[in-house]
Amino acid sequence: MNYLVYVAQGAAVYRGEALYSLLSYFEVAPPLLANVLIYTDAPDAFRRVLGSRPDVHYPAVSTADWKAWRGKFDMPYMLKINVLEHAATYYPGNLLFLDTDTIWQRDPTPIFEQIEQGVRFMHEDEGTLKDGSPLSRKIYRRLGGREFQAGATQVRISPESKMYNSGAVGLRSQDAHVLHDVVQLADTLYATYCKPVMEQLACCTRFALDGPVQEVAPYAIHYWNVKVARPLLVKLFDEYQGGSHADLLARAHRIDLPGLQKTEMAYRTLPNWRRTLLKLVGRQYKEPRIQL
Repeated sequence: MNYLVYVAQGAAVYRGEALYSLLSYFEVAPPLLANVLIYTDAPDAFRRVLGSRPDVHYPAVSTADWKAWRGKFDMPYMLKINVLEHAATYYPGNLLFLDTDTIWQRDPTPIFEQIEQGVRFMHEDEGTLKDGSPLSRKIYRRLGGREFQAGATQVRISPESKMYNSGAVGLRSQDAHVLHDVVQLADTLYATYCKPVMEQLACCTRFALDGPVQEVAPYAIHYWNVKVARPLLVKLFDEYQGGSHADLLARAHRIDLPGLQKTEMAYRTLPNWRRTLLKLVGRQYKEPRIQL
């Protein structure tokens, strides 16, 4: 059994993103490829748009569970790891978690086939800590050469330690014991250097002990750097929730999140001196005004 897992707890913006991601999944995936698990505190908001689908489930989560799943440092990023542990217990099979700010572009059947063979997935290879993003390099300067406990294994943060984006995490439920190691390692990393991506570093570091990690990126985009669309998606699903899924998806596609992501990332990766120069002449990156 295949399961596609989302967490949409709290603000309405996460529900809007999740609905867009789900509609894009239903467009590209064959029927009955996977059951969808939506961990949310507002299931009726999804039912109003998706209707009553036999392949969409809303696991019951108590207030105490939501709080506990954020971990000892109260980090929302820990929700995905603990939700996957819960899913592995109650929905055994091939599990693929996706952040809400994702859009499916290709049929994910090959991903589930590889997960069934024991392959682990994360969203995208972001390079080594030493040569990756500015944040990765900062983490390496702070943690490089240090050793941490991951289950029964000592792991060392090295120049070649890979950082994979955790906008997607996939594994078999029978391998879920590694998630306990991820939680343990993440708690230690947060205690050492409290940055938002410590759960991500813990996950890819632990996964790498068992073999190469594969990427979901060719199949789905993760527009983590584009926040301008969030209120638009909330508005779309509030105002047009009675429309067909095809109409809702077409309206969401008009926002062109892939294009916005490329534009913002192109500016973000410019050398500092070029961004400073662009700001001086009034040509810095500005979030566009978008209408549905």
